[in-house]
Amino acid sequence: MSPPKDIKFPPLTLSQKQSLQNYAVQTTEEGQEGDSTGAVSVQPSAARKLCSTGSSYIYAGLGRKPQLLVRLESYVNKELHSISPHETKLQELKLQVYRNVFGCLIKEFKTYQPLLSAIKKEYENTLAYQQDQIRELEPLRSHLRLVTEECDRKIQARWGEEQAEIGALKREKQQLQGDIMAMREKDRTMQAVVERLQCELSNQYLQYREERDARKLLIWHLSDLTRASVKEEHPAGENTEEAKDPLELQLALRVCREDLTKAQEELSKMKAEYWDVVPRRNWDNLEQTHKQTLLQLKTLQDDFDQLKSEYDTLLELHKRGSMQSDTHDSTTVQIDATVSQGQSKIQSSQLKELINSNTPESRTLTIQEFR
Repeated sequence: MSPPKDIKFPPLTLSQKQSLQNYAVQTTEEGQEGDSTGAVSVQPSAARKLCSTGSSYIYAGLGRKPQLLVRLESYVNKELHSISPHETKLQELKLQVYRNVFGCLIKEFKTYQPLLSAIKKEYENTLAYQQDQIRELEPLRSHLRLVTEECDRKIQARWGEEQAEIGALKREKQQLQGDIMAMREKDRTMQAVVERLQCELSNQYLQYREERDARKLLIWHLSDLTRASVKEEHPAGENTEEAKDPLELQLALRVCREDLTKAQEELSKMKAEYWDVVPRRNWDNLEQTHKQTLLQLKTLQDDFDQLKSEYDTLLELHKRGSMQSDTHDSTTVQIDATVSQGQSKIQSSQLKELINSNTPESRTLTIQEFR
């Protein structure tokens, strides 16, 4: 890398000027030895040769590069071309080349040597720290790779199982669809057979009905012939009821039995449907009776509440009278006791009469009547 053209280097010190003059003298004595070198190899011997080239080796005029820059660029190009791109540590080799070049620059620029050395040291420390971090993360990377591979295997296994299940379900679906189609075909076949049998049954029923009608007509015809022959044999004055055709009686008996069977079936059906049903008339009567009973119960409850309140009032008056009688003498106590007993008897008799009575008017007594 060549420095920019607008960079201004600081002025040289006296010692540096003297060293440059010494380098110039040594260069004139050595002659063309420094110019005959074709490529730069950053080794200790090469560094010693570079240091003896003078000021023109580092600085150059306008329009041309310094010899140091030219040799360093040629060295970098040569080393980079010599490195195979298939090397396992390609980046480290490239870094080593540039490290050597940077070390050469540090040695050449004495004024900036501390700063450049500090920069190089900081970069080296940073690279070492990064390499340590990479080495520390390498187990995690390997573990992550193992976990990833394990997850991939599990996913592949699960995917294979799911594919197998999907295939089994698809086969089962196809089998069920085939069974459904077979059952539908069987259903259609059975439906056709049922329709054919129904048609045959209806035809056979019509045939049997025609045969029955023909048989009945034949029986009636025979009955008429038999009746006519009987009339011819017997005189007209005989009882005709005894001469009735037995076939006609059998037919009438059969019809009566059929009607009886139908009537019994209808009766059984009516009993089964209306066994728990109450007639409307009975329902209305029961509802009316229930309402009357509720009214009577309400009236009796009111009467009972009124009698209870009156009884409580009388009982309170009796207690007060008994408390007042304790202040009198014994004779007064006896008189009051007899009076209270008489009153209690009268009250009990009146209460019994009230309870036994049926009219509400006779059940209402006031306190003055009890007194």
